Amino acid sequence: MQKQILKILTRFFPRLGKLDAQNKDMVRRTFNSMFLRVLRTGISFGFNVLLARTLGAEGAGVYALAYTITRISSIVGRLGMDQAVLRFTAANASQQKWSEVRGVYAHSMLITSVLSALMGAVVFFAAPLLSIIFQEPTLTEPMRWMALTILPMSWTFMQAHLLQGIEKIEDAIFVQTMGVPIINIPFLILLGGVYGVTGAAMSLVLSTAIIAFLGMRLWKRYTPELAQYTANFDRQTLLQTSYPLFWTDVTLVFIGLSDVLLLGVFKDSATVGVYDQAKRISVLVSAFLGATSYVAAPKFAAMYAKGEIDKLGRLARNAARLSVLVSLPYILLFLLVPGWIMGVFGDEFVQGAPVLMILAIGQFINAITGAVGFLLVMTGHEKIMRNITLSTNALKVVLFFLLIPPFGFIGAALATAIGDSARNILAFLQVYDKLKIITIPVPDRVAKWLSTRSPVTP
Repeated sequence: MQKQILKILTRFFPRLGKLDAQNKDMVRRTFNSMFLRVLRTGISFGFNVLLARTLGAEGAGVYALAYTITRISSIVGRLGMDQAVLRFTAANASQQKWSEVRGVYAHSMLITSVLSALMGAVVFFAAPLLSIIFQEPTLTEPMRWMALTILPMSWTFMQAHLLQGIEKIEDAIFVQTMGVPIINIPFLILLGGVYGVTGAAMSLVLSTAIIAFLGMRLWKRYTPELAQYTANFDRQTLLQTSYPLFWTDVTLVFIGLSDVLLLGVFKDSATVGVYDQAKRISVLVSAFLGATSYVAAPKFAAMYAKGEIDKLGRLARNAARLSVLVSLPYILLFLLVPGWIMGVFGDEFVQGAPVLMILAIGQFINAITGAVGFLLVMTGHEKIMRNITLSTNALKVVLFFLLIPPFGFIGAALATAIGDSARNILAFLQVYDKLKIITIPVPDRVAKWLSTRSPVTP
């Protein structure tokens, strides 16, 4: 089936037939990944519509606040381990170093479990205080239920990145992005209509726990050889890599979600609900980049470890080409009929049309620049990515405080688009400076000419 699809694509795009084995494999796996992500997008879209129509704009806003706090807490609990295990699992598994792979798994899961459990306890007992901060009395009970999601949420991310490291891409996508909304929909129907926002939080706890344990089963199924080896990986090396990534992740996600948090502080829950739905839809523009990055990231690490910089550059550009090609219909749709799209969630969500337009433009810039963040992390330049993330997120925070109070969700959208675009452009420049790789979808001849102008910076 996969070979037949590739043959059909080659008829329409003859250059695909000239790709080397690595790029052909990326194309094949990317389309598999994209199929799953399209399926996941449809499921998530259905879930978001169901959530919005079940809870209304105000209830959806309360849910968004609780979920945002939960995601940030899970990031803290993971301590940057998910990206670190992806890098070290991919590099060691590609060389059959199973003792090191087992060591990466053992150390990362122990650290993540302890920290995530602690974060869950902190959020559970801090729920009343959080409801006061956000001036939302109904936040306390769903927040306590959401706190129970932090540990299994961290497990799902860890298992997904471990599976990605051994190139079980389809399973990784299911565990990280598809499984929870699939199981969540029936639970939401059963519990959301009866218990409102609290019922929606209950459904998230159940669905996340089920997928977390499924991810563990899949890892054991695909790595039976690990039982024959003793864990052998330096924990300090793992921590030295994960710690910079932790600051990258926590600032990226915290600032990425602080628009929702600050809207909750300065505006009402209905405003939060409208903005959150527009934000969720806008990511469709760069969804294909996520699919290609998922496939390419372990290959980035393996190629860099082998010194195959030229192949690495071609792989990165092909990923960007595919991303831009697929994102064009979405960006046109979101710019031409944003009101109609937002109206699917209900009449009270139509006012979010300009928010969708602004955020979609920011996402399109993300698609054009390519998988620059993954390239820096997978090639040992995680500290550079951390610094870029910190500086651009500082810009976003300033813009949030300047623009949200007077302009509401329009201000939040502008600040988000500007900050995210700045992050991706700076990362693109650093990828060129350190690796002499051009990630934007220019012809390979142009990229090769630019890459030979100066040597790679160590």
